[in-house]
This record gives sequence, structure tokens and C-alpha cells, in this order.
Amino acid sequence: MSSKPTGQLSIQLSGLLEKMRSTDSDHRVMALIDLNKDLSRVLSPIPGSSSDPRRSSSISYTDEGTELTLTDNVLKLLSDSNAEVKSSAVSCIALMVRKPRQQVLTNIVNSLLDGVSSNDEERRDISCLALKSVVLEMPVDGQQAEANVEKIVSRVFALFKSDINPQLASELLQTLTDLFIRFSYILRSSEKIQNTSITSLSNILSSARPAIRKRAIPTVSALVSTNPGLFDNSLKKQIVDGLSQGPEAVRVWLGVVATLARGQSVHKIGALLAEGKVGDTVLKQTENPEDTETVEAALVALEVLVLRCPTEIAPSIQTVVERALSLVKYDPNYVDLDDDDVDMDAEDEDEDEDDEFEEDAYSDDEDDSWKIRRSAAKLLLALIGTRNELLADFYSHAAPVLISRFNEREESVRLEVLAAFEVLLKQTASARAAEVVSGGRNKRKRSEGMDEDYAPDDSVISYLRASLPQLSRAILKQISSKSVQTRQQCFLLLREISKALGGGLDDSANSICAAATSAIRSVDSSTSASLAIAALSFLTAFFADHPARVYADHLGQLVPAIVRCMKDKLQRISFEAFNAAASLARAARPKGSTSPLPPSFTQPIQQIFDATTEILADNSTDADVREKALDTLGYLLVHEGDSFTSSYSICLPLITSRLGNENTASTAVLVIGKLAESPLLKGKEFESWLLSVLPEVVVALRRSKRSTTKNSEFACLSNILSRVGTGLPAQTAIDLVGELLPFIETPTALQVVSLVLSQQPNCRESVDSQLSPKIMQIIKTPSSNQHLVDALSNFFAAYVDGDQDCATRLVPALVENLGKSHHLPDATKGGTSIYTTTAKIIGTVVSHSQRNAAGVLALFQKVIKSSKATEPDVYLSLLCIGEIGRITDLSTIPDLFDKILNFFNNESEEVRSAAAFAAGNLAVGAPKVFLPAIIKHIETVTSEATRLLLLHSLKEVILHSSAAQLELLADSLWKPLFADDVSTKEGEIGDDGIRNVKAACIGKLTTTAPGKFLPQLQELLRSSPKNRAIVAAAVRYTFIDTSSSYDEIIAPIIVEFLSLMKDSNLIVRRLSLASLNSAIQHKPHLIVDKLYTLQPLLYQETYVKKELQREVQMGPFKVIEDDGLENRKTAYETMYTLLGTCFSKIDLPAFTERVMASLSDVNEVKVLGLMLLLRLGQMSPTSVIPRLDDVVGSMKVMMKDVEVKDDTVKQDLERKEEMQRSTLRTAVPLYKLSNPQQAPQFHSFVSGLLATDKWRDFKDYQA
Repeated sequence: MSSKPTGQLSIQLSGLLEKMRSTDSDHRVMALIDLNKDLSRVLSPIPGSSSDPRRSSSISYTDEGTELTLTDNVLKLLSDSNAEVKSSAVSCIALMVRKPRQQVLTNIVNSLLDGVSSNDEERRDISCLALKSVVLEMPVDGQQAEANVEKIVSRVFALFKSDINPQLASELLQTLTDLFIRFSYILRSSEKIQNTSITSLSNILSSARPAIRKRAIPTVSALVSTNPGLFDNSLKKQIVDGLSQGPEAVRVWLGVVATLARGQSVHKIGALLAEGKVGDTVLKQTENPEDTETVEAALVALEVLVLRCPTEIAPSIQTVVERALSLVKYDPNYVDLDDDDVDMDAEDEDEDEDDEFEEDAYSDDEDDSWKIRRSAAKLLLALIGTRNELLADFYSHAAPVLISRFNEREESVRLEVLAAFEVLLKQTASARAAEVVSGGRNKRKRSEGMDEDYAPDDSVISYLRASLPQLSRAILKQISSKSVQTRQQCFLLLREISKALGGGLDDSANSICAAATSAIRSVDSSTSASLAIAALSFLTAFFADHPARVYADHLGQLVPAIVRCMKDKLQRISFEAFNAAASLARAARPKGSTSPLPPSFTQPIQQIFDATTEILADNSTDADVREKALDTLGYLLVHEGDSFTSSYSICLPLITSRLGNENTASTAVLVIGKLAESPLLKGKEFESWLLSVLPEVVVALRRSKRSTTKNSEFACLSNILSRVGTGLPAQTAIDLVGELLPFIETPTALQVVSLVLSQQPNCRESVDSQLSPKIMQIIKTPSSNQHLVDALSNFFAAYVDGDQDCATRLVPALVENLGKSHHLPDATKGGTSIYTTTAKIIGTVVSHSQRNAAGVLALFQKVIKSSKATEPDVYLSLLCIGEIGRITDLSTIPDLFDKILNFFNNESEEVRSAAAFAAGNLAVGAPKVFLPAIIKHIETVTSEATRLLLLHSLKEVILHSSAAQLELLADSLWKPLFADDVSTKEGEIGDDGIRNVKAACIGKLTTTAPGKFLPQLQELLRSSPKNRAIVAAAVRYTFIDTSSSYDEIIAPIIVEFLSLMKDSNLIVRRLSLASLNSAIQHKPHLIVDKLYTLQPLLYQETYVKKELQREVQMGPFKVIEDDGLENRKTAYETMYTLLGTCFSKIDLPAFTERVMASLSDVNEVKVLGLMLLLRLGQMSPTSVIPRLDDVVGSMKVMMKDVEVKDDTVKQDLERKEEMQRSTLRTAVPLYKLSNPQQAPQFHSFVSGLLATDKWRDFKDYQA
């Protein structure tokens, strides 16, 4: 088989032609099948769109004579009497046009166009089908491409006369849509084709039958999306005029508006909307509900505009909401009187007679007002999902209306109404979750009962609480409906209520539990399965969010039904049942509770326990289900373990057996870790079991295929060791030390070793022989992992606690471990991290061996006094003196401080920095002696370099002093921080290093005496750029302090500080953005009410500003330097924080627009944009899903492989692959969150990626 597209046909022409001309239809079919196979072999598929590289069609698949002969014969077979022959002929033609000679392609096109124009219906239909295939397969380039496209366009449009068959018209319009998309480059360059197309389509939209008009709308969208100029030149006026014509024309142009807004022409529609020429007109079309089709079309258009043009339609939002609420109630032929208002029971007989009479005059089949109500409900869903700033208004006005429509008689409308309310609840839950993430509210305000006024987010929750009685009654009416989908949606609503309020369903618990029991009691079909899953999912939330007393009386009915579902054959039902059971186990006795298990829970919990152990012991049960059962058993034992003491011999071996299974070992490890931590599990049998599984956990650690951190295994070991304490056998400890050797470079493994050392001193010798050499190696391996440094310090603390006098041997060993060198390593060799790590460890050693501190200190004093000491020795000694000085008063040692200050003039920058560290920490240990000296030097020094070092010393004092100490020292520290920098000229911004040090100190001091220092910072807002920059940076550090002591003081002036985001100086704006980020993260309650002022300033910094870009020559290349890049990155980082803490106050349309823009920025910004897009999609899917097709172009660029050139380096390839992975980490979860109908282009793009060998592993990716 030939692998090249230039292969030739191998089939014998004479035999093939003979079969084609045979009178036997089977022979003709076989001939075409053989030809199809041969053509498929030699022809490779062409790219699917004109955006792909053009392919040459100069070399055909056979000689010219053969090609002409084959073409003529296949075309003739399109008129065959046998349908299978015609279908096979179409398939062959589709292949033949992939690489034809120009004349042959022209012949095929002409022949098919003749067939489409024929009066013979069969020939016309098959020619239409073949033409569609040709348009999709023929090359997008070539000499005759433009001529063929022009011919197809002109002749197809010529067929659109008043008597054209609607089905034919639909097929032809679809063909033209494909043509416009594939050959967009030809349309863009041919004014003639453009004019012909837009004129013809305009005529069709104006005069054709309604069905044909409707089908022409996507064709118009395809044409305009690839030729935007047509919109301004022609279509814009037609839309405006068309929306003012008769109902039939209005419906067409409403469809055009909606379709264009859904597609790539959304910005054109947005601009038209902003001009005020569309919004009011569309709204006007909703005024006559008797014209159902027009109102429905208008509502659909409004829905699309709300989703796709949220910014432009903002001025009309209030009117749109009111109109939707009015129309969702529109039901002229039905009156529903609430049972609470009128008792209708006595009138049943009269009503029956009336109904019989009315049925003659009216039936539901004649009533299509439900279309209006359904479209209005969808519009409300779009509004609620994209306008979270109006949540309170929605609860005031929309919620009562939606609740009243829960009893809607038309199921499709009812489901849309329920879905709209579900979105309202989800938005509420997101707002509440953001508040929880932000760390709550000002505690003092809460204790005074002022939280309701202080925290506007709570007003949304209070609105939901106020609506709850009416909402619950409406749901309970529908939860017993005959419609399975309605019941399912009701359980979804109840779950969202529970999540949003953290409970709230106490009063309705009896009815809800009865309905849930009914829903999960019998599962006999896929529909009832989905209902059961929804009910079980609700119960999981219900148990978690409500006190046990609420549902205790119903457990007798609920639990047997849950147990039955745990054993269900359908895995999804089984999983949800286990989730519900686990939730009940947690709720029956919350973690930390000392009260006994309520008597009403004893039997239900025992039933769940018995079922769980039974499933876990059954080897025929699916492995995934058994793993879920194992997890549930863990929760049962953790929360009710004292109730199962007599069953330890049954359940504990089951857990051990799962630990021995490689597939379930990771879950078993998690369970054992939780059991070891639980105080309810006790006794000799349990303690012995923990010791027995300890080696098994180590084995699981060794064979785990997960990441090298293996956190769950180490957490499990730590919990077991903490539980057994000094009861850990010596040999077990020694064996454990040996097993941990391969993992000792991880912080978690070091923490476990520290625990073993503290509990079993007999393993010390094993640690010395097996681990110490490796640990010493780790210390002298450069690392920036602070967790590892802390773990090393903890290890040596435990080591010294076992023998304090070992410090005299250990410190010299640590120093010697670094080796001898005359110079400190540079950044390429890891920098000085090994020295700072060693110094921190030595400081820890001294703090745990205070009686040896003087001897250790003398060792380092000797070094700094020696004139022959090397740079590394001096550097380490100064760091160690600083570490020791922080915990010990060294003021009694003569000349030590002065000797350290002398190193401020050392030629080594690292030594100078270490001296500043040492001086500052000496002042921490003896502030009364050394701090005045530092301040005096700052005030008198003339060298800028020395001033910076002294400021670093001052920073050490401020950061390591207690709040009480700082209050005493604040006044003396404040003034030196604002001493003028000698090198800074008038109008300059100043050095970053000095500014950052000063800002950290000023921020810390401000939080100690806010009443004194905040006004002083406020005055500096109107001073020089240098001072404004210091203030902008310092404010960030004030927000990092999470205490509420100064909140009331800063709250009224916070906007003034953060308004530096609009400062004229670029650096000041960036520093202010960082301060806003800090405020949002640590004190969102101070920001949330001010966001309407601050958001526009934030979004303004995300724009690419051309005036901040400059071209720089770097060798033979010219590169663009963007001074605004750091500001944009900081702005997008701030937006990400904003999404997590102040969701309910975000301007979603503006926010979403900037997220979309980030995907077309430089790579550093794109990565942030992808993170934002995913987070926004998870929190507000209604805002993101309709716009997923818009991101396809940007994502295609991100996923495009690097074109390897001579100067391509490995880092380029690695960076590109990481960008591709980041793209998929965003795209795949959004792909699963949406469906192909909502985002067809996005789904096609992502599914195509996941089908490739390179990215197929991302199919199961979970965000």
C-alpha cells in the first residue's frame, strides 16, 4: 500500500467500466465499492477548513484520460434507478474531488449543478447530496477554485424562486453555509460573490416561505462571520428596518439577531445594541403575547443578547427582567387558585360539568402560550446566571414569581422554571462559599449582632430564608408529581437550598424524608435511577447540613432504602448511597463530639455497618464499589467507633485485606490514618491492630504509584506513631527507619523520623548509621523548599532533645559538612541556600541545647575575628550568630555588635547581607541595647548601600518582635523609615529594594498603632511619587495582618489608598494592585462594599497599552519590551483572588470580557487567563458556557506545536508543552461541564484533541 498521496489507482479500468455498465445492479454497486476502496487508498483526506495550509492539486490520482472516463461514468450512475448505486456514486465523487484536475472538477460541478436544476425530483435530490459532498471535499485552492465557488453561488441562488421545494431549499442553504465557511478566503477577496450572496439571502429572508427563511439564517451568519464588512455595509440597516416590519418579517430578523449574536459576529450585534437601535425594538416585540411566535422569537433573542452581549444590554436589564417575569406568568386559558386561598373541594362536581363543556370549545392542543412561558423562563435563567450583582433584587421580585410557577401544567415550562430557580440557588451558594473562603466577618461586629448590616452578602441569604416557607411548600407540592423529571429537579433544588443555607429544611423534614424514601425505595428503570441518584445526592447534603434530631424519626424508613441502594447493581446508585451513608455517619456524631450516639441512631447505624462490611467482604462485588464501602466503613468507625468495639474482629481485618490489595491500598491508608486519629477507637485489640498494620502501611508507601510526596501514607504513619506513642516497639522503630531511607529527602518523611526519634530513643543508632549521611547530603544540596528546611530543623530538634550535649559534636559536623571553599557558590550552582539552611539548623540545635550556646557561639566568634577566614566561613558564622542572637541576649559580649557592623563594608554582597541579618537579630534578642544603635546609624549614615543594610536589620527587628514590644518601639522606628534616600532625585520613584524593605516595616508598624500612623500615610498620598509608591506597598502589608483591631479605622479611607490604581506612575499602580489583591484575600469584608468603585480601576490595568511597549534590539533580533506586562499579571492575579472571596459583588459581564481578552495576550498572561476561565466556568457556568466557542481560536494557537528550527532550544519545546497542558487542564473540565449543543465548535475542538495519542490521557482529567 502506498503511503503517499501521489499513489496511483491499481484497479483495472476496463473491468471496472464493464461492471459499471452492467445491467446487474449488484455489479454496478460492486464496481463503485471497489473504486471507493482504491480511491481511499491513494487519496489522503484534505484539511477541513480554509484556515489550514493550502494543498496543491496539481498531481492527480491517475492519468487524464482515465480520470475523465471514470468521472463521466460515475456521474452517469447518479441517475441510476438503484438507490444503493446512487449512494455509492456520491461517495466516489466525494473522493474524486479531493485531488482532481481542474477541468474534471469543473465538469463535476457543472454536472451536479445541472442535476440540481433538473425537474426530475430524484436526480435533483441526489445531485444536491453530491454537491454538498463536493463542497466539503474539494480543494480550497487551485486556479479554478474562485470560478467554481462563484458558479456554485450564482447558480444555486438562481434556483430560489417562489415555487422551490422547501426540502431542496434547506439542503442547498446548508451547502452554501459549508461553502462560505470552507472558502472564506475566496469570499473575502471577491466582492462579486459577496454582493450576490448578501443580495440573494436578503431576498430570501424577505420573501421566501417561513421554513426557508428560517433555514437561511445560519447561512447569513456564516457569510457575515467570514466577511464582517457585509454587516456594516448591508445587513445592519436591514436588521433595523426588518425589526420594524410585520410580524412574519420581525420573527425572521429576530432570528438573524440571535444567530449572529451566538456566532462570531457577536461584537457587531453588541455594537448595534450599544447604539440603542435593537434593544428597545426587540423588547417592543414582546408586548403582544397573543402573537405567540413573535414573542417567543423576541424572548429567544433577548436570552442570547443577555448571554452574549451582557455589557451592551446592561442599560435595559431592569426592563428585560420585568418583561420576563410578566411573561413567565402568561397563561390566558388557565387560572390556578391556591388551595390556601379558596377551598375548591365542594365545587368538584360543578367543575366536572364545566370541564366537559369547555373541552368542546378549547383543548390544550390549541394553546401555545406555553412557548412564551418557556422562553421567558429560559431568559430568567440567563439573567440570574449572569447578573449576580442583582441577586438581592432577584429574590425580591423574581423568586416569588418563579415559586408561583412551580405548579406550571406544561412540563417543559415547569422544568425550565425549576432550572432557573436552581441557578438562583447556586449563585447564592457561590456567594456564601466565597464568604467562607474569605475567612468570615469582623468578629467584633458579629458579636455585637451587627453582621447583618455590615455584610451585604448576608442579605442574599436572608432573602432566601425569607422565601423558604413559600419555596418549601411549592417544592413539596411537586415532589410527589407523576413526572419523574419534575421530582428529580425538586431534589436538586432541595440540595441547593441545603448547601446555600447550610441547612434550613427543618420544618419540612417530615415530608421531604417521606418523598426521599419513596424515590429511592424502588429503582426499576433508567428514569427512576436518575431520580434515585438525585434523591441520594440530596440526602448526602441534608444529613450534613441539618442536626440529627431533624431526621432521626425517619431513619427507620430511610436507612433500609439507602442500604438497598448500596447493594444496587448500578454503580452510580451504589456510590451515591454510600455517600449518603457516610454523610449520615458523620452527622450522627460530629467529629470531636463527646456525647454518646443517640438511641434512635443505634439501629440505623448498625444496619449501615452490617451492609458495608458485608459488601466489603464479598469478593464478587465490583472493586470500585468495595473501595467506596471501605471509605464509608472508615467514617462509621471514626464517628461511631465505640459502638462497634465488639465488631473489631470483623471489620479491622477487612481493612487490612484492602491494604494488601494494590488497587485499594491508597484508600485503606487514608482510612487507617483517620482511625488512628480518632479518640473513639481504643483498647488493646485496636492498639495491637495499629501496630500490626504499620509494616503494611510502609509496604504501601514503597509500592505507591502516586506522586513522590506520598502525603497520605506519611500522614497515616504519623497518626499511628502519635497514637501508639512510647508503646512503639524498638525493633519496629528500627525497621521503620530503614524503610524511610528512600524517601528521606521529602519533608513528610523527615517529620515521621522526628516522631520516631522522640518516641523510641533506641532507634537513635539506626538513624545515625542509616539516615544521617543521607540527611547531611540533603543539607548541602541547594533547595528553595521552605517545608524541607522546616522539616530538617524539626528533625534536629528531636535529635538534640534525645542528647543535648551532642550539640558540641553536631555543630562542627554541620559546618564541616559544607566543605571548604574560598568563595560562595553563585546562582548557577544553587546560590547560598545551603548556608542559610545550615544556619537555621544550628540555631535550632542551640535553642534545644541552651547550656552549650556559649561554646557554639565562641566557634563562630573566632571565625569573624580571624583575618584569614574565607568568605563562606564568615557568611555562615554571621548567619549563625544572628540565629543564636535572636533567642539569646548577646549584649554582654564586648565588641560583637561593632564587629558585625564592620562587615557592612565587606566587598562581598552576601557577607554584607548576612551582617545585616546578624545585627537585626541581635537587636531582637537585646532590643534595649542594640536597637538604638541601629536607629542612630540609619539617621547619621551617608552611604546609600549602608542605609539599605541597616533597613534590613531594622526589618528583622520589626518582623521578629512581638506586638507588645513593637508598640513600645513604634515611635522610635517610624522616623528612620522615612529618612530621605541620598541617591533618589526629585520626581524619581526610588530603588525597589529600599522601598520593599521600608514598606514591610511601615506596614507592620501601622498595624500596631493604626490610629497614629494611618493618617500619616494618608497625608503622603498627595506627596511625591516615591512616597506614594512606599504607601501603596506598605498598605499591602497592613492587610496581611488578619486581626480586626484596626478595621474600623481603615475602612472609611480604604478606597482612598487603593485609588492609587489610577496613579499616573506605572509602578505605583502595580503596587496598589498588589495591595488590592492582599485586601481581597485577607480582609474582603472591608472591600466588598467598595468594589463598584474599585473594579473599573482593576479592569483598566488588564488592557494592553501600546504606549508602554517599545522595540529593543537584542543581538540580531528585535524584541518587544512591554513595561505594562507586570501590571497586567498583577491585575489578573487580583481578579483570581476576587473570584474566590467576593463573587456576589463581581461585575460578571466586565469580568468575563477581560478573562476572554487574556487568552490573546502573551503566554504569562494566558496561563492566568486559563486559570480564571476554569474557575469562572465552575462558579458561573451560565456566563462562560455560551462563550466557549469564542475561545477556540485562542486555544488553537496555544495547542499548536512549536515549529522546530535550527535555533529552537529545548526550553522552547518544554515551555510550549506546558502551555498546551495548561490549556487542556482548563479545556477538559469545561468540556465536561457543557454539551455539544451549547458549544459545538469548542466540543469539536476538544474532542479532536482527546482523540489524539498525545493527549488521550487527559480524557479522565478532573479539575
